[in-house]
Amino acid sequence: MPGAMPVLANTSVQPTPLAPVLGPPAEGLAGHLFRAVGARSFRVFVLLSIALVLGLADLTLTLTYLTNVGMFEGNPMARWIIAIGSPVVVVLFKMATIFISSSILYWQRRNWRGELGAWLIVLVLGYLTLHWFNYIAFSSDMTEAIVVMAADPGQVDGQWVSLQ
Repeated sequence: MPGAMPVLANTSVQPTPLAPVLGPPAEGLAGHLFRAVGARSFRVFVLLSIALVLGLADLTLTLTYLTNVGMFEGNPMARWIIAIGSPVVVVLFKMATIFISSSILYWQRRNWRGELGAWLIVLVLGYLTLHWFNYIAFSSDMTEAIVVMAADPGQVDGQWVSLQ
């Protein structure tokens, strides 16, 4: 036919510059979220965020007990820090341990060892949180013993600590 427009043989759609970033159009947002959750670095970030919350909860409970009635402290290094006698030193020590350990694991977030370390920190702090729940639950049953230990900490091998 004379005067008719020529038909192009290749009618495929050319990819846009965003196609490599967004992936196939059928995947959508759900696919991107699923892929992000499956990424090791994202899992490590989430685990370290959980560890931060658990560590801050531990610090809050520690300071609450230390500045009120006192408490048993099984960690000799923590007893030494508490013996300095300053809540500021306790806070700085706890924040330094959280920051240093989280920084190391975040730096290693793409490595399986970094993820393993993050899981271990969350498990240890999770166990510590459960220990706090038990300690709080049994504190009311031990009121008399706590009063005696607070009055004479030497009765418990130096494991009773407080900040006044």
